[in-house]
Amino acid sequence: MRKRISKNIDYAKFGFLPYQVRWLEDESKIKIYEKSRRIGITYAQSFEDVIDAGVYGMYDVWFSSNNDLNAREYIRYCKSYASTLDLIIKDVTGETVTEDAKTYCIEFKNGCRITAVSSSPEQLHGKGGKMVLDEFARREDEAETWEAASPAALIWDYPIRIISTHKGKNSMFYAFLKKVRKGLVRWSHHKTTFTEAVAQGLADKVKDRALNDTERQEYIDTVKEEVADDTIWDQQFMCEAADESETFIPYALLEANASTELLPFSELKDCKTLYAGLDIGRFKNLSLLWVIEQVSSVHYITRFIRPIEGTDFPRQEEIINPFASLPNMRRICIDQTGMGIGLTDYLQLRHGKSKIEGVTFTGPVKESMAFRVKKWLEDHIFNVPDDQTIHDDFHSVKKEVTTAGNIRLKADTNNKTNSHADWFWGAALACEAANSKPYNKPKVTTRKAKLKGRLNKLLKGFQK
Repeated sequence: MRKRISKNIDYAKFGFLPYQVRWLEDESKIKIYEKSRRIGITYAQSFEDVIDAGVYGMYDVWFSSNNDLNAREYIRYCKSYASTLDLIIKDVTGETVTEDAKTYCIEFKNGCRITAVSSSPEQLHGKGGKMVLDEFARREDEAETWEAASPAALIWDYPIRIISTHKGKNSMFYAFLKKVRKGLVRWSHHKTTFTEAVAQGLADKVKDRALNDTERQEYIDTVKEEVADDTIWDQQFMCEAADESETFIPYALLEANASTELLPFSELKDCKTLYAGLDIGRFKNLSLLWVIEQVSSVHYITRFIRPIEGTDFPRQEEIINPFASLPNMRRICIDQTGMGIGLTDYLQLRHGKSKIEGVTFTGPVKESMAFRVKKWLEDHIFNVPDDQTIHDDFHSVKKEVTTAGNIRLKADTNNKTNSHADWFWGAALACEAANSKPYNKPKVTTRKAKLKGRLNKLLKGFQK
C-alpha cells in the first residue's frame, strides 16, 4: 500500500485555511474532528480522499453521513477536485457519478473508488478501505455505524475519519472525545470553533476580500444573531456539548414532517374537520393560534398559524371568534392557566364549552401533550411548515429526567421572536383538541445508560 506524503502537497495553493491544512497534513490512522457547522471540514476531507484514492491509489474510500443530501454534497466536492487535478475517471457510461440505492460512486482510472452512502450502517458492513464517518453524532445509530466501520481499521489497518458537530453529552461522539482527552485511545484530535475559523480566514473567504478584526467580529455577531438561541450557538458553533437537558424534538424529526403549505383564512372553510390550539400570552410572550386539518382518521396537517403579540384580550377574542365560528371547526383547546382563564370564559360563553375547551398547564398535562406531538411526528401523521422559526421554537423545548424518573420539560425565551416555545405549545394544544386516545406515559431510559455498557466493548482493540 502506497503512502501519501503530505509535505509534497501545497494545500494553501488550493485555498485551504490553516485549520483545514492541519487536518490534511495529519496522516494519523484515526482522526476525530470536533467542529463548528459550515467551516469546510467535509470539503477538506473530500480533497484528502481524492488525493488518497485518485492520485496515490492507496485504497477505496467509503463515506457515510447522516443524510442523503450530505452524501450528494460530498461526492460533488470529490468530483470537482478530480476535475481540478485533471484526474481521469473511468466510467464506460460517460457519466462521472452513478447512483444506486442512495449510493454515489466515483471510480478513478487506477481502479480506486470513492463511494458515498446514505446513513444506514448496513452499507458499511464488510467493506474494505478508508472509512469517513461524517456528522457522526447527528444520527441515532452511532454504535451500529461504528460497529460496521471499525473492523476496516482494526483488522485491515485502514484509516478512519470521524467528523461531527456536537449533539449533547449523551452521544457516542462525545464519549469518544472523553476517551481521547484522557489519552485512553490512540487517536488524533482536532477542534475548531466558529470564532477560531473566522480568525483564521473563514469570513475573508466568504466575503472574498481581506477583512479587519472589526469586520470579522461583525460577521460573527451577525451569524450569532441569526442563530438566536444560545444553546444552539454554543453546541453547533462553539463545540460545547449541551448538558444532560436533552433536546425534546430534534431538527431531523421536524424536517421529516415539513411538507405542508399554510392556507389563507378564506380557504379554511373548504377544509375537512379543523382543530385548533391557542397558547396564551400578553406582555412577556405572545399568544399563538395553531390550526390543523384532519385529512384522514390518522393524519393531521397544519393549515394556519397566527402569532398574536402585544394585544389586549378583548382584541384577542375578536381575532379568535371567526375561527371558532367556522362550521368545520370541531374544537379549540386554550391554555387557561393564569391570565388565559378570562379569555377562555368569554369564548366559551359565545361558542359553547363543546367547541372551546380550557386546558390547565399542569406538569402531567404538559407532558401528555408534548409526547403526543412527538409521537405523531415520529409516526409521520402530523405535518408542520418548513419554517426555520417554527423548527427552532420546537427545538427549544428541552427534556430533563429527574432522579425520581419523572420527565420535566422546559424552554428558554427566544429573544429574537419573543417566544417561550409558544409555537410548540400552540401545536400541542391543537393536537390535544384533535386527540381521542388516552395518553400512555413513556418508559424513561436514557441514551447515556444504554451507551455506557457498550462503549468499552466497541472500543476493544483501540484503547491503550
